[in-house]
Amino acid sequence: MIRLPEPRVRPEVEARRKAGADALRPFIGRFVAQRGDEVLCDAEAPQDVVAWIHRTGAKGAVIFRVPVDPEADMGMHGQD
Repeated sequence: MIRLPEPRVRPEVEARRKAGADALRPFIGRFVAQRGDEVLCDAEAPQDVVAWIHRTGAKGAVIFRVPVDPEADMGMHGQD
């Protein structure tokens, strides 16, 4: 197996990434609607988040599930 070096990330980019991950930590395993750095809504099911967005008329939100285990949730578990 060929392993490529990890790309270097500027410290300020890494700090911003870590702050974003820390902000999502309370929502692990839940679906969220996020706009910029703000979590607008969270729920157990994605359809509940979509319903909230529709009900409130929120624009520009991204919906995703906050992973419990990033590797497992990305389908990478079981790989060496």
